[in-house]
Amino acid sequence: MNDKSRIRFNINDCVHVYYRDSNCKECINICPVENVLSQEDYKIVLNTENCISCGACVGVCPSEAFSLEGFDVAKFYKDFIAQEGNVLSCKINLPCLTSLSVEYIVAVVLKKQEDLILDTGHCRDCFIGNLLEEIKKKVQEVNYILERLGVENRAVIKNLSLEKKEGKEKERRAFLKNFGKAAAGITFWALMPRISSLEDFQEEPKNIVVEKVEIPKRKVLLEALLEQDIDYSDIDLEIEKISFTSDKWIDNTKCTNCSVCYNVCPTGALKVGAERLKILFEPKLCIKCKVCHEVCPEDCIHLKDTLNMDTFLNETEVLAEHVMIPCEECLVPFSYKGDTTLCPRCRELEDEIRDLLKIGE
Repeated sequence: MNDKSRIRFNINDCVHVYYRDSNCKECINICPVENVLSQEDYKIVLNTENCISCGACVGVCPSEAFSLEGFDVAKFYKDFIAQEGNVLSCKINLPCLTSLSVEYIVAVVLKKQEDLILDTGHCRDCFIGNLLEEIKKKVQEVNYILERLGVENRAVIKNLSLEKKEGKEKERRAFLKNFGKAAAGITFWALMPRISSLEDFQEEPKNIVVEKVEIPKRKVLLEALLEQDIDYSDIDLEIEKISFTSDKWIDNTKCTNCSVCYNVCPTGALKVGAERLKILFEPKLCIKCKVCHEVCPEDCIHLKDTLNMDTFLNETEVLAEHVMIPCEECLVPFSYKGDTTLCPRCRELEDEIRDLLKIGE
């Protein structure tokens, strides 16, 4: 493990473990440095030799498979809301503004009940690449959510160009000398204590049906929302304007109750109901990875246009209900739609035979 990289990647929390052909490439798309993150076969691969520990992948990964050694996002959030001050800056308290997710930023504004200032004064000259547009996208999403909630406070971008006080300039210079010329812009890490290197993550087989991914940033957001004196019943968010969750519907006329969608759902947002006759959905657990859409053999899972906030916080929806009967031909149970007592496979076989024999011509 290259000692200069602080990024840790837990491959077992990556959505590609749950569905190898997932289209999720959020980490690759946001990384500002070439040849750091790539995809080989189905696996996301981290090249620590080129990584400069900006943390952009940490803030964008839907399943929180990335983390930063020496910077615990959950602890930072807890400490930040407990202290005075409302400014986030890459030179003072964050490795990069992109290391915080939309959920954390919304939660900070709700908890502090004041505007949150994001200092982007250093972005344009930042050596790692211009992540300013990504920061603006997050702020736009955060403020859309806050506006829909009826909250007056906002996330605000300002070019403050703040600098760390000079108390530890000597340590900073020593750090930058050791870290290399390429990293001269990451002042934040110069003041962070070095933690003994973690062992490389050892990939072990994972039972994806049973072992689901926990999302700490979601718990933080839910807690902050539930503390607000807001009636959420009439508040809807447009699905296309939010990146971290969704609401869904299933075309029950096409769904065969094959069980694939809820078995591979990374977080357990989709789950099976009583006697395996229902498919249930909890929006508060959804990370909008769209794995369920990608694996559905009948293409019958769809995004709704809007998400009701009360549904997001409190409800488990029934997306599909099934009546299972044995096929009159092969006796294999199937989802009965009221039209035929033959299972889909026997119907397909019957159609093939009819076509072969040209029956009906």
